[in-house]
Amino acid sequence: MHDFYKERGLEVPKPTVPQPVPVSRGRPRKVLGSAFRIPPELDFSLRLEFIGANEGAGNFKPLKKKFVRVSGDATIGHVEKFLRRKMELDPACRVDIICGDHLLEPHQTLREIRQAIGDAGMQDGLLVLHYGLVVAPLTET
Repeated sequence: MHDFYKERGLEVPKPTVPQPVPVSRGRPRKVLGSAFRIPPELDFSLRLEFIGANEGAGNFKPLKKKFVRVSGDATIGHVEKFLRRKMELDPACRVDIICGDHLLEPHQTLREIRQAIGDAGMQDGLLVLHYGLVVAPLTET
């Protein structure tokens, strides 16, 4: 976790120390909590839902984890790059990302999308993004 934050130039969160809770009898017990706090800049939780691929999209690895926590300043381009890397997609394959019934553009930030779409794009406190794989048609020259 330390390396993750250092590589991205973020401040490494300090571990929290469990505080003893007074008990009426016997010695105090420690309450176990999370060892790290999530920094405020990682303020968006995403759920990435695969909606399919058209024929000829090639071989790709399914996404193992569909929940991601990122900065609200991340763009759809960042999400696409993440999907391409994790799924080992062919460069000819296009990734379409949809929220609600809106096809999203690479320059849009998650914060902008949340403000524009509102609760229609949210489910259980997560911004839900659907993605599909499309093979770009060959262009004749």
